[in-house]
Amino acid sequence: MIFSLEVLQAKHGDCLILHYGDPDNPKLIVIDGGPGGVYRNHLKPRLLEIKNTLSPNDKLPISMIMVSHMDDDHVNGVLDLTNEVTSALEDQEEPDFDIENMWFNSFDDIIGNLEIPNLSSISASTQSIDITSLPSLFSNIDHHHSAVISSTSQGRQLRKDADFINAMVNFPFGDIANGKANLVRFDSSNPIINWNTDLKIEVVHPNEQRLKEMQEKWDKDLKKAKDNGDNSIIFASLGDRDKSPFNLASIVCLMELDGKTILLTGDSRDDDIISGLETAGKLDAEGKLHVDILKIPHHGSDKNVSRSFFEKITADHYIISGNGRHHNPDKATLVMLEEGTGIVNHDDFTIHMTNHTGKFDLEGKIDQFIAGKNANNRTFTVNFIDDSKNSILIDLLQAIDH
Repeated sequence: MIFSLEVLQAKHGDCLILHYGDPDNPKLIVIDGGPGGVYRNHLKPRLLEIKNTLSPNDKLPISMIMVSHMDDDHVNGVLDLTNEVTSALEDQEEPDFDIENMWFNSFDDIIGNLEIPNLSSISASTQSIDITSLPSLFSNIDHHHSAVISSTSQGRQLRKDADFINAMVNFPFGDIANGKANLVRFDSSNPIINWNTDLKIEVVHPNEQRLKEMQEKWDKDLKKAKDNGDNSIIFASLGDRDKSPFNLASIVCLMELDGKTILLTGDSRDDDIISGLETAGKLDAEGKLHVDILKIPHHGSDKNVSRSFFEKITADHYIISGNGRHHNPDKATLVMLEEGTGIVNHDDFTIHMTNHTGKFDLEGKIDQFIAGKNANNRTFTVNFIDDSKNSILIDLLQAIDH
């Protein structure tokens, strides 16, 4: 069997390919497509290379495309891919790729398919307008949150593309409630999804109960805000630590095949990841979990991790995808990783980074970190995408040859 994660050059975003299954009939899952230019320069050339080996005379089957987080640095390249497929079909040409399934949670689906009303001018019983047409309402929201809101049109386009190419959306998840979308989420009644028989996928975040509570709270706050003409109620709802739609936006899932595990974290916060794993019963008696591969959330931002997180969740391979933009990966994250693993005496691992050089003196930051860990007699290694290559490939079982 094969179970390999390929980490592609994605600039300041994420772009991964999961290779799995029978080596004579391997399957693919694409996880995120990075920001603009990543599909053209990295993802498409790699998929075509795989196609030439596995499916030279036919479309290359892609079992699933997963958008872990509806933000431009995750979804732009996916839209480039689906647009290319839809364009080929519209021209009655055979596309290079056959996309069978798609997983993604768009912002308006997360809040319950409700559009944000123009609170200053309409009553509770009249029309509402698209949230993307109300930038002034969200002018005080930070970059990360505003990017999620701005992705609303991308989420809608992705759903249109999926419908056009007959890709199943968020299968096998059902509607979260009457009139609500079929969101990807942890469901205690059906926690483990057997994907193509061999691969087990368990979504640990977002949690169904928290989604339902958030949607109910959002509905009530919208009505209250409209009735009172008070926009601050919406800001308070958006900022609620437990029920904010932003904190429920990323898909976190644990993938397993033949005893090997990969934890994909999107842009989630560490406390949400830990809580999700605990609810799913994945932590041991000490509240810890060891996986083979951990994708560090949010490109190594220090706002999404803690030293405690790296004490509790350890791995043989840590992945950081970032090029210094927004200062990611933060030096503080690297220090927390070193300190957290040091506390639990874990030193036999590799940190895989997509970039050594980049914005805001990324090279100097990383070199200082490596010098520090060497001075502390730490023996873990740091690996980067080779300048002559397109990706880093981590084989957990049999090595792939395509």
